[in-house]
Amino acid sequence: MFACQMPRLGYPERVPLYEYRCNDCAAVYEVMRPMAERELAAVCPRCESRVSMPLISRVGMLAGAQTGTSARPGAPAGGGCCGGSCGCGAG
Repeated sequence: MFACQMPRLGYPERVPLYEYRCNDCAAVYEVMRPMAERELAAVCPRCESRVSMPLISRVGMLAGAQTGTSARPGAPAGGGCCGGSCGCGAG
């Protein structure tokens, strides 16, 4: 699940991306929607079934990132001891 910036679909600017598995055809797909709608049925793009289950996904977040900057996976995000911003010199 990642916070995405996509064209506004009637939602706030940033909403989470959830993964679902279709109970009819076993397809795995993603739907961007607010947290309050996570448990609602998601239409399968392959067979158009509404019988799906949300999957537990890994969460990706960037802490302290500025707009327009990119962060590499695994790079320290700062904000704590040995994260580069505490001044201990270990980062």
